[in-house]
Amino acid sequence: MNIELISAIIHALDPAIDAPVFSQTILPPSQDVLQYLAGHAAKAFASEDAKMCTLQEDSPIRPMLHQLEPAFADQTAAIAQQWFEVMQQNPSIPAADLVFLLLAIDGKEYLAALKMNYKSGWLHKAGEQEGMYLNEPVRCAAILPGASGKADESFFVSMDGSEVRLSEKKYEIDGRRQTYLGSRIVGCRVGMSPREKLSVIRQAASEVNQQFYGNTGIDEPELAKAVCEEFYTARDEERSRPGKPEPVPVQAISDKLYGDMPHAREAFEKALEEHEISMQEPLPMSAPAVRRLEKQSLRSGAGVEIKVPVSVYRDENAVEFIRNADGTTSLLIKNILM
Repeated sequence: MNIELISAIIHALDPAIDAPVFSQTILPPSQDVLQYLAGHAAKAFASEDAKMCTLQEDSPIRPMLHQLEPAFADQTAAIAQQWFEVMQQNPSIPAADLVFLLLAIDGKEYLAALKMNYKSGWLHKAGEQEGMYLNEPVRCAAILPGASGKADESFFVSMDGSEVRLSEKKYEIDGRRQTYLGSRIVGCRVGMSPREKLSVIRQAASEVNQQFYGNTGIDEPELAKAVCEEFYTARDEERSRPGKPEPVPVQAISDKLYGDMPHAREAFEKALEEHEISMQEPLPMSAPAVRRLEKQSLRSGAGVEIKVPVSVYRDENAVEFIRNADGTTSLLIKNILM
């Protein structure tokens, strides 16, 4: 991922005081600050929890996109003011610094906002007491996340309005836990995150397996193996030729799992359509998610846990699953090196 920061500005939102504290000018260029903000932007943009959304026609952000750069401070302050009012009405939403960014990601420009909730921590303070030099720790209630942390909520809106990535949390709002960022601030129709989409795909495969094959057909490790294989195939393609390859569609998983089982394939695709997932949508794959899928955890009733790589799950020379008469399954592990 190639990120170029064009402009950045920070507005402070603390409902404990009467009004937001707006910056009136953009941040001056600083290598350390740019690296810090770019790192947080990259993590938020690529997050498994970032939902792909559709900007609504009446979104308050849509008209800003055409005149954003010459009035960046004023336009972002208007968004921050609306955000602050929602926070005042709902005290469960934590105080934070809002970092607004105008940036290019892989050549495409976005308006982004990172909500950096305040953390409580300790700072070093040097001073004098009764004429003597003193170093002491001082508690601070408004520390930003470190470089290894992440923004608590965020949105990325492409400058042409065609793409929205949204990471939001649920808070106590109007008497129940719910999200607010997409509906009350950005004005978008919220879609699924990669994590949610992959969960739906896994559930659909499990249901199809039970419907058509009971315990003898496609199971969780088989799906995990298919996802891993498609991920590494796409990554190898990206490395072998210049340019960004086309994203792997969900259809690739359907073909790999049910290529010679037309009835199961039809049921699988129908199950996904009910969740508004089309076969041509990009497959939700990220390196961390794939690493978690590469090894499947098996647990016995006694609490013993074994992790089996999906690459050998169907290799009878490595492991063997034995169906017991009582409905349980025993695992025989072969070729153990002591």
